[in-house]
Amino acid sequence: MVQEIEIKALLSKEKYEELLKTLPLRFKQVEHDSITTVRFRPKDIRVRYSSKLFELVMKDGDVTDVSRAEHTVNLKDKNACENMISALRFLGFKDDPFWVKHKSEFVCNFKGHDYVLSLQHIENFAYLLEAEIIMDKHDEQHVQNIRELLLSLDCEPINTEEFKAKIQDYISNNSTI
Repeated sequence: MVQEIEIKALLSKEKYEELLKTLPLRFKQVEHDSITTVRFRPKDIRVRYSSKLFELVMKDGDVTDVSRAEHTVNLKDKNACENMISALRFLGFKDDPFWVKHKSEFVCNFKGHDYVLSLQHIENFAYLLEAEIIMDKHDEQHVQNIRELLLSLDCEPINTEEFKAKIQDYISNNSTI
């Protein structure tokens, strides 16, 4: 289990497109992928898959928390992901509407630490920039550094209540039950 320290910024489409052009010029791109995610509640349990990625991810806390414990289990393939989704439903977990995230990740050295910048377009939901670091334990200095990093890119850290409302709207508008 690791500690994910992460802050998001909600972007306009224009700001997203600007960063899509400028981030590769400033930082080393380490990943580009389109990932489908199925999230289960009441815990935050996710099954994620793409052409490169097949995993089960369990996170403590709320989606808007700055620091959360995270545990990842790699799965064999898409079929294993589909079997895990079926098993979680069978066990009584309720899944939210799935989402597809197109993301580009960059490594950024800021104040002597390597942070990951994840530029994301979540279809029918939002454009985001996430800045994060994975640690063994929470470190408040990284929270401050990440806020400063986002601000240095002219991105305002997200208002958590506004983001929670946006998530609830997405779930309500895309739920089939």
